[in-house]
Amino acid sequence: MRYWQKPYLGLRAVPKELNQFELNAFFTYSAKERKVIFGKREALHRLGLALQIGFIRMTGSVLGGIKVVPAELWAHLGETLDIPTPDIASLRSLYRRRPTLYAHQNTAIETLGFARMSEHQRRALVRYLRVEVLSEFDRHRLMTQIKIWLYENGLLIEGERPLKSAVDAALKLAEEELGTVIQKHVSEEVLDTWRQACDQPHHSGISFQEWLSQAPRKQSLPQIREQFHHIRELLDLGVAAHPLSAISDHIKRHYAQTMADRPPSISKRVTDSRRTLEVACFLQAALCTSTDRLLAMTRQHIADLWRNGMRAVVQSAEARARTLVTFAKEIRELALNRSLAEDDLRTALLQAVEKIGGTKRITRARLTREQLLVQNSQHSRSLLKMLCELNFESMTPHPVLQALDALREIYRQRKPTLPAEISVHLGKVWDDMLSDSDRQRALRAFEVATLLAMRRALKSGSVYIVHSFSFRNRESMLIPTDEWATQKSHHYARLNLPRDAKEFTEPLVEQVVLQLNALSEAGRDGIVSVDKDGVHLDKLPAEDVPKAVIALRGALMERIGAEELPGVMMEVDSYTRFSWTLLGREPRSIDELRLVYAGLLAHGTALSAADTARMMPGLSADAVGQSMRWIAQEKRLREANTTVFEFMHSHPITECWGRADLASADMMSREIVKHIHLARRDPRTKKPSIGIYTHIHDRWGIFNDQPVVVGDRQAGVALEGVLRQHAVAIRQLAVDTHGQTEFSIFLGKLVQRDICPRLRDASGHKLYVTPSITVPENLAGIIARQRIDIAKVEPIWDECVRLAASTYMGKASAVDVLSRFGSAAAGEQLYDAGVQIGRLLLTLYLCRWFTLPDFRREILRTLNHGERVHVLEHALETGRVPRHQLNTASRIQGVSSSITLLSNIVMAWTTARMQQSLTALPAELAAHAIPENLRHIAPIQEGLINFRGLFVFPVERYMARLLPGLQPVKSVIRSIR
Repeated sequence: MRYWQKPYLGLRAVPKELNQFELNAFFTYSAKERKVIFGKREALHRLGLALQIGFIRMTGSVLGGIKVVPAELWAHLGETLDIPTPDIASLRSLYRRRPTLYAHQNTAIETLGFARMSEHQRRALVRYLRVEVLSEFDRHRLMTQIKIWLYENGLLIEGERPLKSAVDAALKLAEEELGTVIQKHVSEEVLDTWRQACDQPHHSGISFQEWLSQAPRKQSLPQIREQFHHIRELLDLGVAAHPLSAISDHIKRHYAQTMADRPPSISKRVTDSRRTLEVACFLQAALCTSTDRLLAMTRQHIADLWRNGMRAVVQSAEARARTLVTFAKEIRELALNRSLAEDDLRTALLQAVEKIGGTKRITRARLTREQLLVQNSQHSRSLLKMLCELNFESMTPHPVLQALDALREIYRQRKPTLPAEISVHLGKVWDDMLSDSDRQRALRAFEVATLLAMRRALKSGSVYIVHSFSFRNRESMLIPTDEWATQKSHHYARLNLPRDAKEFTEPLVEQVVLQLNALSEAGRDGIVSVDKDGVHLDKLPAEDVPKAVIALRGALMERIGAEELPGVMMEVDSYTRFSWTLLGREPRSIDELRLVYAGLLAHGTALSAADTARMMPGLSADAVGQSMRWIAQEKRLREANTTVFEFMHSHPITECWGRADLASADMMSREIVKHIHLARRDPRTKKPSIGIYTHIHDRWGIFNDQPVVVGDRQAGVALEGVLRQHAVAIRQLAVDTHGQTEFSIFLGKLVQRDICPRLRDASGHKLYVTPSITVPENLAGIIARQRIDIAKVEPIWDECVRLAASTYMGKASAVDVLSRFGSAAAGEQLYDAGVQIGRLLLTLYLCRWFTLPDFRREILRTLNHGERVHVLEHALETGRVPRHQLNTASRIQGVSSSITLLSNIVMAWTTARMQQSLTALPAELAAHAIPENLRHIAPIQEGLINFRGLFVFPVERYMARLLPGLQPVKSVIRSIR
């Protein structure tokens, strides 16, 4: 169902104001409907029946009586049906006779194919609700989904009271079933212990519940230790022994967040059954969340150790130079010492060489490993002692687990040295250090090697922990083996993939051959220059902008005019009613509507509740703070974003701006306060930041957003943003170097998405071919020595498709898949096969990049769209994101989605105004309003909008559309004045 109809579902009266689009959509009649309407003899009866048919089509409900009929609707009905419209009083008098009203209602219902709900259909609704309530606990969203379900199944929406009762009954039934599951797996004594523990105060001075809900204040070893204390307390309570695997993670998170958002004193007043459910889910979610935080912070701590060691190595270049000078002096002295015999001289020379590393190559990595043995050894040991107490697992014997077992015994016995009998292989690079005669140094090397191996094992998922959301068994991310065996044919067909791997790889090889020949021909023709250093291209010339575009842009901007941000928000809201989506229903008062806007502005612009209240007279800081809490719900914000995005793309002018199946994705960094555990130093601004990764359509507008950690590889989030949205069908996604890997290109191809990267050094990139491909002579210098072995994918083709199907259907996110099966899984058969095909696809793409200037310009243009949108997002910001908006993942997502929604609102407003201005252009300018010229005029004109100052919302201008239930309108407007 389209966004513009959802707000009208279930209405019992005609709205006060309808625009022309809505009049045409709901009150334009088919030939069948016109035949039924004109079957009535009197014009008044025809109008009444036409009104009933249009109202049911608009709302899914019957019109019970006539109170207000907008003049625009009255005129539209008369013009559409060619019937003179009498005054409204005559229509009211027509329906004073109830049989006439009932007859018109029944005729309209029958004409549209609707029906009143039967008992059988009521049971079907209950079955539908029992499934929905397990994934959606918001009563307002459930009500909307019920109305959509009734409308799409041709059933009348007969009042909200029975629907609310059905929602309440379904939620109650679901909670009873969940309570039964908990009582089945957890004894009453354990549940009573859990309830009492949550009520007890903690030695930190706050309640146990609040202590578990605390997020890390910064990335540091003491904060890691605090998360470890969380885990240990929960393990002592036996939470891990009762995992409640029958309850989904989504349900656990929901009831845990509900309890965490409430003061402990209020939680005691909840009924026993609900209290038991909340406490069990809260403790389970707290255990998994604390484990995720500890392991994520551990990975970052290990990365910091390595970076600090490498920085120390780089800074000690002068010391290494002094070492070489000393070595040269020693060699000179030995050479001048004529008293030494030949054998003694050889021995002395070899000893001098061994002092500086012997015959081994001195690399920066080797020097860094040696530096780590003397740097932060105490911190490493403290971290390892905590890790030794966690119950890690693996599918097969893993050296990291063997190393932890060995360290656990060493720490228990308090041995200062590494026993010689330990035979744990952590890599060839550590063998010499582990066999060092200095066993204390060997122990330090063993500890550092274990930490570095642990970081990689956690990333690949080869080592996992059960009580975790993000670091679980890698197999749990895939479709179960037995289910895959019975349903694989369906998944192959859905992904449009062949059962035989050769049918997938052979056409790719043929295309690579054709593209290599095209590149070779371009080199011979002088279009590109090919040598051993790569393919050299002439810089694309700036695209010529016709002079008519300048005049056309000026005329459009002049007619759009300037506006304040509150006016922009309310105008777009009057078309889309995104405030109803964020609130979950129609606002009941002007202040409630303003609070919706206040919460959105506070989240999106990084204003505090107090600052927002000062900029919106009449609102208190406490009220704004409450609105910030309930507005930051991911589903509501995403739905509101989709609504505004679809409204923007409903304008014909957007078709002039680009392709419908192309988009770009890039990260924008937002500065945040210091000492947040997710903060990373932005390489450009040099300030602590968090990333917001946005997907921008080629026709402008943001259709997906997701917060990311600055510095993390973005290939997974780039692919995830395309797969988890349904607003547009994207086939090609342009990204930068950070948004792609060879394995991600392969996975994207399997899920029918082409990753198109703008590589940092595309000209110097080597091309990969198979042994069977004959390379043109002039391209020999740019072909990689290592040939592609496409046969590697054939034995595990079914497993590759299983991985793609799991990603496509959402069994696991692309972020997790590319983290577990990406570079951290190097050496595994699945990864190696994916890299082979990914290199082949990348070669195919680069050949097109080199030989097709129009294709290259198109990719660069859509990436520039993303950069331009980031400028708008930065213009909306007011400063650093405060700490309270970064405590949990849901709040960070709220910040990301809020700035995205505000940006979409600005672009949608500009698009609507541009579309309106096109119809008012004089003839000489209207002649230039062709797609070739309009594509140069972007809907990002932040210079027309004032983003600062007092936020005064023109409520009276949009009262009829945004607050139709507020009566009487004139008295309300008088009161706000």
